[in-house]
Amino acid sequence: MKYGRVPHLNKDISAIVCGTDWLMGVAPAESFKVLDAFIAAGGNCFDTAHCYGANSNILGAWLKTRHQAHEIVFLNKGNHPYGTPCLTAADTRSDIQENHYRLGLDHTDLYVFHRDDESVPVETVVDFMNDIIKSGFITAYGGSNWTVERVAAANAYAEKSGQQGFSCNNPNLTLAHNVKPLWGGCLTIDKAGRDWHEKTQLPLFAWSSAARGYFAETQDPEVIAAYDCDQSRVRRSRAAEIGAKHGLSATQVALAWVLNQPFPAFALCGLRKLSDVEQNSVVPDVVLSPAEMSYLENGS
Repeated sequence: MKYGRVPHLNKDISAIVCGTDWLMGVAPAESFKVLDAFIAAGGNCFDTAHCYGANSNILGAWLKTRHQAHEIVFLNKGNHPYGTPCLTAADTRSDIQENHYRLGLDHTDLYVFHRDDESVPVETVVDFMNDIIKSGFITAYGGSNWTVERVAAANAYAEKSGQQGFSCNNPNLTLAHNVKPLWGGCLTIDKAGRDWHEKTQLPLFAWSSAARGYFAETQDPEVIAAYDCDQSRVRRSRAAEIGAKHGLSATQVALAWVLNQPFPAFALCGLRKLSDVEQNSVVPDVVLSPAEMSYLENGS
């Protein structure tokens, strides 16, 4: 396992981040084995969210019996609109506190806004997040499904006002071509956004980094509707081709493509089975050449 850092957080973070939105669908005895295996493989970061509900209770139960929470990095999301925009200081504090209650924590390393509300000025967001940081609830913050323009504007204001800005961005980034958003309000970062990350070196946490099983040829209708097209199919074929040369699966190559970006990148993965942990935990050691990176995406 390899590790990286984000601004304002003095902790190593595993390149593979364990998603937790799947926990309700697996018996606790089995899910606990997977979580233990992730830790044993060197993983130390978990992606949780207010909207994951009871999944967080399961993770909290595991924490009580298996590991000290302070040894783990939590990427806790909140401010999901649930149909009504809620990017306010009060909503943020409430979601943070509810996340903590479910997990049995009193602090979040990295809090991430699950959605944006572009009617709220970034200055307002930076101001109230710095107040929350001062209260001791969180150490750093970022945005999921935010445009890079909004993140850039927030960080420009933070620098000008002498405050702490965004430590990361958390969009969908995957080798598959996104035909349409998986869910309302979701954002898949484009080439211009990736160029911005290369220029700024702001860390990126890629959700659905393997396109939710697309490279393993899932038949999930939501995934197929979101990603299946000629461009995605040919990229999947190229991933299988390069994988054959390296002794890797197409999914592992797709994850390696995310982690080999020219900026700090972390891959959020749904590690539902022990085999998922075994296969994904070795991917951070996979180095793809510039030619392979280009071939996977562009065919040249």
